Amino acid sequence: WARLCRRHRFGRIHNECLGYSARRHTSPRANLRRNVEVARRHSAHGHWLGELPAMEAMPRLEGTHQADFLVVGGGYTGMWAAWTIAELQPDASVAILEAWRAGEGPSGRNGGLASALWWSLPWLRASFGDAGALEIAEAAQAAVDGIGSWCEEQDVDAHFRRGGSMQVSASPAQDGAWDASVRACAELGVPEQCIALDEADVRARC
Repeated sequence: WARLCRRHRFGRIHNECLGYSARRHTSPRANLRRNVEVARRHSAHGHWLGELPAMEAMPRLEGTHQADFLVVGGGYTGMWAAWTIAELQPDASVAILEAWRAGEGPSGRNGGLASALWWSLPWLRASFGDAGALEIAEAAQAAVDGIGSWCEEQDVDAHFRRGGSMQVSASPAQDGAWDASVRACAELGVPEQCIALDEADVRARC
């Protein structure tokens, strides 16, 4: 990665993907040092919980309880499911069971990326056909857009930024690795989802 940063100045893209915005003219070496410092501060529970203020744990569940819907696990899937149920059925009672703190499992230790599946369109076509592949990719894109809309509607500062993603080549052996994805998007009528860039285009975005 250090070689890639020196050659193409991609340190800023990497930082923004991780949720740490770097100034446009920050050097790749400075960005690399910043990433190393972030890695040193990484704990067993991840950055996202580590940046929150200290919170007391809720009391242990005791006795007999009743709910219309019971969700086991307070990660992304569990919390999103509970929220959706509450929206669809406002009069229903929803309970979430979590052994530790919400988001303390894998959901709190991720890299903070919300990515659709357009890069995987060639594989999806081979597995599910054109119609199925497009449906899956559009559903994944809707999920990403839904996260951003939810943050805006609920005024949640989750560092969400619609920045897209970039796949680059660090050596001649990697040139054209994205051709199949670009071609698949064009053939299925969504060419805007995967766009081939030349070196000047990449530098303009970095």
